[in-house]
Amino acid sequence: MSTAVDLDLLDRYRDRDDVLACQLSGPKLRRLVRTAVGLSEESIDLLTRLSERLRTAEGALPDPAMT
Repeated sequence: MSTAVDLDLLDRYRDRDDVLACQLSGPKLRRLVRTAVGLSEESIDLLTRLSERLRTAEGALPDPAMT
């Protein structure tokens, strides 16, 4: 037996998230956030970790291995 999913509710959350994403000033961050809208929590966590690693590699964040 499957559970019914209210797709209208999902669209409402997506619309609100999209409005917030459009308010971000950086186009690359805005694109990442808009891409992440609707993803599972696990997928968002994976994107977050990947973003942190990329920023560390660019020198934008301190390297946790060096602290």
